[in-house]
Amino acid sequence: MDSIGLSLTPVQASSCLTELYLKDCNLSCLSEEIGNLISLRTLDLTQNNLSTLPDGICNLTRLKHLDLEANNVSNLPSGIGSLTSLEELVLSRNSLCTLPDTIGKLSCLKGLLVEYNNLSTLPDGICNLTRLKHLDLKANNVSNLPSGIGSLTSLESLILTRNSLCTLPDTIGKLSCLKNLFVGNNKLSHLPSEIGDLDSLRWLELECNNGFRALPESISKLVYLERLFLGYNISLRSLPKLTLTTTVSAESCPSLESPPLELDQLGRHADYSGSNKLVENNYLTSLLKQLPKSKGLSKLKDVVDIILPAGEEELRIWFPYHDGRGPNVSFVVPPSPSVNQKILGWILRFVVCAPRGTYLHQPWVSIKGVICNKIPWHHVASRIVYPPEVDHVWLMYIPQGHRGLQLEGGDEVEIPMYLASNVPMSIAIEVTHPNTYVKKWAIDLIYEGDEIHKANDTWWQVAYNIQL
Repeated sequence: MDSIGLSLTPVQASSCLTELYLKDCNLSCLSEEIGNLISLRTLDLTQNNLSTLPDGICNLTRLKHLDLEANNVSNLPSGIGSLTSLEELVLSRNSLCTLPDTIGKLSCLKGLLVEYNNLSTLPDGICNLTRLKHLDLKANNVSNLPSGIGSLTSLESLILTRNSLCTLPDTIGKLSCLKNLFVGNNKLSHLPSEIGDLDSLRWLELECNNGFRALPESISKLVYLERLFLGYNISLRSLPKLTLTTTVSAESCPSLESPPLELDQLGRHADYSGSNKLVENNYLTSLLKQLPKSKGLSKLKDVVDIILPAGEEELRIWFPYHDGRGPNVSFVVPPSPSVNQKILGWILRFVVCAPRGTYLHQPWVSIKGVICNKIPWHHVASRIVYPPEVDHVWLMYIPQGHRGLQLEGGDEVEIPMYLASNVPMSIAIEVTHPNTYVKKWAIDLIYEGDEIHKANDTWWQVAYNIQL
């Protein structure tokens, strides 16, 4: 079918047709008579060969959903602004170089998807879409956003991945409802400090911006930030303080040299795997020496964990003992250094590695709980980690009282370790198996300081090596 003709009168159309689905019909043109379907609410034209749209389509003033994905449309009719009932406009995977300014008249529009086109600029009129909640501009060539972008006060998701953005306007901080901001694979060198005004932000993706050096300190104001993606930024050198709700992915950032040293400023989970400048700067050693002195430890109520590279010398220092005890972490809690001191928390340390060619696809190491005095505490310290191909250290801090578990001197503690992958299987680690992913482990107990024992004196270490 190359074209479709519609000869219905307006009266006939309004009485019988509210939805029209013409997906994958090999259409190369659309008749002007499409405008006679004045009661149409949904029009699906995906996966055809359309290069233009007839002006008649602008008569569909009751249309709520228009889907033109995967055609070859190079421009929209200027009258597109007449579709004042439109709530969703899907233009993904076409050949659009511009959008008409009249798009700003779509006063009911909530979703605008224009990914995989050839846009280099956006019309100022787009800033009039005050009901817009989702704007997807992925894989275009947009080099700047209009300064009025802050007028999109209903916007919840802004996807700008794979464009040519060098900066973001300061007005982006006015997007008070924004939950997801994706700006990976651009040319950003910095973010405006106003990014810290995005009170609702949950996800911030900044991967692969090769000129990006640092985040503004205002990022620490984002108390609801859950995920921060920073991987593969080759110029990223430092990180500011982060909230305890945030999971940080900063893998393969070769210039990263100074993440925070306070455990309560690292985020909920931090992945620095492959960021090898940390090895040169002995970051592992600095972090472990700072831990007992950290003022924020008493504030921690949930587990915090981090994976980072470490050099051979650091591994020798921090994992010095050799003990083939088997696959599970097990230890007896020693007595307190002083009767006036209580356990503040404890740290699990592992050397993990998943060499290329191991038998599990996309393997991870899993902890599913703790056994204390033969009583299982499910969900205590429940975490997974994806081991890199070379030795990395996985640190996990468990605050005393986490999910009700209180350790005391003399307690016998066991932590079963598991291997898993994306195949439906989970097996206990076998230390004699050539594909063991956990090489060494150690335990650090941190106690509250008192007037006799200073902070750096209140760290009790128990370390084992489980590699046979």
